[in-house]
Amino acid sequence: MNILFVVSSADIGFWLAELTHPYWHLAERGHKVDFASPAGGKVKIDPTSDPYSEGSWEANDLVSKGFLSDKSLAGLLESTIPLKEVRPDDYDAIHIVGGGGAAVDLYPNEDVARILEHFWSANKVVGAICHGSIALANTPKHVVGRRATGFSRAEDAEVEKVYGANFIPNFPQPVMEKAGIEFFHVEPWGLRVVVDGKLVTGQNQFSASEYAIALNHVLAGETPVIAV
Repeated sequence: MNILFVVSSADIGFWLAELTHPYWHLAERGHKVDFASPAGGKVKIDPTSDPYSEGSWEANDLVSKGFLSDKSLAGLLESTIPLKEVRPDDYDAIHIVGGGGAAVDLYPNEDVARILEHFWSANKVVGAICHGSIALANTPKHVVGRRATGFSRAEDAEVEKVYGANFIPNFPQPVMEKAGIEFFHVEPWGLRVVVDGKLVTGQNQFSASEYAIALNHVLAGETPVIAV
């Protein structure tokens, strides 16, 4: 299957694990991934999510280290497709990457709304994680009454202690709830994945691998896990 990854172009950057972990799990199953962003071209990694950056919060993230160590993969972040050029009918599913930048330029965003409109109308798989979940609010008529998660307001309050109040213009939880989404979350930095039909969402970077596994199961239409 062809999967579209949507990544922020904002200067604050995207969260690396929320791109690399889903990429790894999806590519491992033979899916093809394209990267797109509002501006196209190079996208910026939030330094605190780069395992090779000083003061990184993800210094032990082996998946991200592996991705960045492969020049062909790291190079994909230098040449993302502008969202205006994306043909959504070329893709079977969409994954919206998180990080603070998503709350800067992925909502509100007319191109994101146009692309998501296609996925909802065609009953395709939609996935989003962390701050990326805010993008779902671009299409309120399709998400009202849906169950989802994302970076909680309590988690954003913790980040505000580091970056200052209102470090981003929009916070996922209140925006999503205003759009009519039933928002689920656990304690800050806890793991939560919500599957509502063909909508898959993850709360934060610590949910990235479990989110990606759930996304793979929804894409396959089944799970290989058998409870005994």
